[in-house]
Amino acid sequence: MRLSRSDSDTYRTHRCSNPHALDDYGCEIERQRDAWRRKPALRTLYGHWYRQCCEALSKMGPTLEIGSGSGNFKSCYPGLIATDVVQGTGADLVADAMTLPLREEVVGNIIAFDVIHHLQRPLRFLRQAIVALKPRGRLVICEPAVSLWSRVVYGLFHHEPLDLKWPLFELDGRPLGFDPGHFFSNQAIGEILFWRARAQTVSELGPCRLVQARKFGFLLYPLSGGFSNRCLLPTRGLRTIMKLEDWVTKPVAGWLTGMRMLVVLEKTSPALPAVSGSLPHAEERENNQIM
Repeated sequence: MRLSRSDSDTYRTHRCSNPHALDDYGCEIERQRDAWRRKPALRTLYGHWYRQCCEALSKMGPTLEIGSGSGNFKSCYPGLIATDVVQGTGADLVADAMTLPLREEVVGNIIAFDVIHHLQRPLRFLRQAIVALKPRGRLVICEPAVSLWSRVVYGLFHHEPLDLKWPLFELDGRPLGFDPGHFFSNQAIGEILFWRARAQTVSELGPCRLVQARKFGFLLYPLSGGFSNRCLLPTRGLRTIMKLEDWVTKPVAGWLTGMRMLVVLEKTSPALPAVSGSLPHAEERENNQIM
C-alpha cells in the first residue's frame, strides 16, 4: 500500500474514517493475541527482540511501556507499567503518546516497541519522553528497519506503508490529522529519524545522547509470517538459529539485510555527565509516583 501525497496531514492506512474504528482497534488486538497463542515460533522470535530491549534499559525505575497493544512485552518484563491509548486492552494505564501524562524526571526507562511508526508527530512524543526521564534514564525504541531486503519484504507482504519522503520535520508542530482508530502508519519513520536525519533528530530532543542505533534480522522475521501469515519456522532449535542469523548478518544488516532496528537514547544532565561502557541490565521498577 502506497501513501497518498495529496494531503501531507492525512498519511494513514485503512479504516481511519470508520465510526467504529475503536472497535476495530480492539478486534486487531484480539487477532494479535490469538496469533501469539497459536504461534510458538513467533513468541520465540519476539522474545529474542524483547530481551535485547531489556538489556538496554538503565538500572533505574520505574519502567514505562508506551503503546503496549496486545501486551506481549510484559510477558518478558513483568515489572513494567504498560500503557495504551484506549481502554480495554489490558494495559495498566491509559495514556496517549502525543500527550504523555508524566511529570518531569519521574521514570527510569520508557519502552516504545513498534510505536514510533504509528505516530503522526513522532518528535512530539520523543521530546516528552526525554523530559519525563530521570537523568541517565533511557528511551528504548524498536522499529521496522529499512534496508534493500526489508523494502522488498515490506513492500510485497506487509499492509503498512513505507514512505521515505514523508515530510516528518516539516509537519512537526502542526495539528494531527483525523485518525480516531489510531491506524496511521509509516514504517519509514524510524529510518528517517535515526538514520537519514540522526543528527537533526537528536539535536531537537533536548538533553540526551544516542547510546546505540543498530539494525538486525534477515530471513527469520518474514518466515515467521508475523501476526497475519502462515509461519514457516521450526520451533526446535530456533533460538540457536536466531543467534546465528544475528552473527552472520551483523556486518551488512545496516544496509542490506536489516528488518528491525534498536535505538537507545539516554537523558543527560550537566550534573551527571555521560559515562561510557557496556549497557546495564534492567532491574525491577520502583514504586514511584509518575503522574
